Amino acid sequence: MEQYPIVPGRGLVTPYSTKLRLEYLNEEGHESSQISMSGLSHTEVQNKIESYIGSVEIPVGLVGPLLHVDGDTEELVYAGAATLEGALVASMNRGAKAASLSGGITTTFVHQKMVRCPMFIFHTPDEALTFARWLPSHFISIKKEAEQHSNHAQLVAIDPVITETAVHTRFYYTTGDASGQNMTTTCSWHAMLFIVEQFSKETSIEFKNYVIEGNGSSDKKVSSHAVKNGRGAHITATCYLKESVIEKVLRTTSDSLLECFIPSVALTKKDGMFGYNINVANAIAAIFAATGQDLGSLHESSVGILHLEKKADGLLFTLTLPTLVVGTIGGGTSLPKQNEMLRLMKCEGNGNVQRFAQLIAAFALSLEISTFAAIVSGEFAKAHEKLGRNKPANWLTRSELNTEFITRIMGQVDPKHKEFSIHFNHKELENGIVTNLTSRTSKKTIGFFPFQAKNEHTSISLLIKSKALDMDVIKGLHSMAASIDPSLSDLIYRYRHQTEYFNCHVKELFVYENLHNHGFLSTPKYYGKKENINRELFVLVMEYLDPDAMSHFNSENKPELWKPKDIQNMITEITNIHKHYHTIIDSIDNSQIQPFFAANATELYQKLIDIIVKEEDHTDRKNQLKTLTTFLTDITEQTYSTSLPVCVIHNDFNPRNAGIRANGKVCIYDWELAVKNIPHRDIVEFLAFTLGSTIDENNLKSYLEYHTKLWQKDTSDSQWMYGYIYALKEFLVCRMSFYKAAEILMKLKFPDRVIDTCFTMIAYIKKEYNINTEKVRTQNA
Repeated sequence: MEQYPIVPGRGLVTPYSTKLRLEYLNEEGHESSQISMSGLSHTEVQNKIESYIGSVEIPVGLVGPLLHVDGDTEELVYAGAATLEGALVASMNRGAKAASLSGGITTTFVHQKMVRCPMFIFHTPDEALTFARWLPSHFISIKKEAEQHSNHAQLVAIDPVITETAVHTRFYYTTGDASGQNMTTTCSWHAMLFIVEQFSKETSIEFKNYVIEGNGSSDKKVSSHAVKNGRGAHITATCYLKESVIEKVLRTTSDSLLECFIPSVALTKKDGMFGYNINVANAIAAIFAATGQDLGSLHESSVGILHLEKKADGLLFTLTLPTLVVGTIGGGTSLPKQNEMLRLMKCEGNGNVQRFAQLIAAFALSLEISTFAAIVSGEFAKAHEKLGRNKPANWLTRSELNTEFITRIMGQVDPKHKEFSIHFNHKELENGIVTNLTSRTSKKTIGFFPFQAKNEHTSISLLIKSKALDMDVIKGLHSMAASIDPSLSDLIYRYRHQTEYFNCHVKELFVYENLHNHGFLSTPKYYGKKENINRELFVLVMEYLDPDAMSHFNSENKPELWKPKDIQNMITEITNIHKHYHTIIDSIDNSQIQPFFAANATELYQKLIDIIVKEEDHTDRKNQLKTLTTFLTDITEQTYSTSLPVCVIHNDFNPRNAGIRANGKVCIYDWELAVKNIPHRDIVEFLAFTLGSTIDENNLKSYLEYHTKLWQKDTSDSQWMYGYIYALKEFLVCRMSFYKAAEILMKLKFPDRVIDTCFTMIAYIKKEYNINTEKVRTQNA
């Protein structure tokens, strides 16, 4: 290279120098629009970086609460974990839950040290020996000199080590609430200069050379010496996990954990692995990044020694972190977001490094507990299991969602739409449950993308809905189920073609287009679709439902919003759709929308029932959930009567997917779980969500009889009225069991309320309409 390029403002951290560097990058053909968007000011990063051009973001997840025990003090604590590794925060939280339910994690602070190791080189071994013997008698004066250059560092010992003609001098400090690498460098440098001057003066021995560090401090490296003698904070964390918690939260047993632990420790010793832990580094790295720690110290800080010991009714976990290099002042801890995370942990500033180190150890042990349990139970493998083809097709990219692509789709419905220009907004929409599940296992461009379609006369708010394949959804369900019960994952995959998720990527496109072509106005307006199976591309263009233009929207937890008129109007519209599909049901191939029968996946639904019964702590609720096994038998041994109409039903018909516009008109959306079934199924699900916890029996009666009359039926028809009971049992077994199982991982507000309403409805219908279910089932058989 004849000439080395000069980057403008090299080393400077000023607004102008940053601007020059970014312009230089652009001139060289490098994109910097994203990196330059930073929330940090130049003042905040001054002395923390050179040649500043911007910042990168790492998402931060909330970990906790975790019950932390320090002496006689018990406290629920939280931490922020900055990571791009999916499932890490969830695993830390599961471990925190298990530990907290077992009495918490107890931590002990042993000591905190920082080491710097100046090296002095002499001409002969005798000179080196003389120097090593000289040091101890001059420790007080060296200590005084070193400590003049810091408000926090205290020199507690100097340990000389001779290697031929060199003497390595390990300076051991305590550094208050700072991690101390920089301050001990400064202190040791001045002490070293003092030593050189004094030793030469007193002995007339000349040094051949001397340097601030001969690599004897193990700075940002792992060594046996550091572990044995100390560098950073030395912390122990212990947790006595109760057997009941191991089984319920971690889905395994203490015997299984111990059985796997002992031989795995044996192999690590044989292999010479340094320490033994599962994945301590993940927890420490995430907290380090969130709180402004020196990421270069991650390697040495992640030395962890995990030990398990069987107890009478559980298992004792002990984690030792002997070289945890952390600080609550200095470095990146003063940056606004990092400082806020320290405040979240109540560890900001002076006097808090001991607490900070203890909490890191506690959260690291939480992750150890959860991950090891996942490995032993099979959850870890199931969550990472590859299902089917993993080779990417030519998937839709975000950049393809442009004017040409979208107007070509819209033009198929109305040629005038080809004249629109497309303008995306940056509003983030909450994706549905199916899309959120899929995003865990797929890198495809899926989800909701709102935009404005404009021409010279008008502007329309529209939405692109890019759908995942049914197999992608199954993968997401499979991964989620692994955290509940690994065998549930297998069953979801085994019965994937018998669930309502089968063909979910094509069903919604079919329904929207079909209802649009037949003049239905009770769904979001349809503007076109794009299907390409080779690219796994299934896209809808539809009306964007602005929450501000809706009176009832995403109201599954607000039954009080739903007045009798709203409910009746919704029953009217969904019945119109049901009757339309009943008339054309024979023309809809099962490859488009399939019939749904719980009998096709009995094993799956029984497993869900077993899980939620085992999980339930309250006796009355547990007994209620046990009844679902009887319901499963009812709906699988004899199906509904052939005299009942079969149609395409929504099959997820609740106030999350059915709303009321500001003008009072109903709107029904998200049809991806549609199946062929009796119309009763949609009606009872909607009523179960909207009737509230206290059912007005007169209202319930009026809704059922209104729906019955819309079909020109009579309430004396026992087969028709039994259809409601059958549908309620199917809804409880096949949908609410999924919701209850999901509550193991995430709290939902509605399941218990909706389940109670369903049981009340069943009892009421039996009594009010004198339905003998055994007699009706026999007739059906």
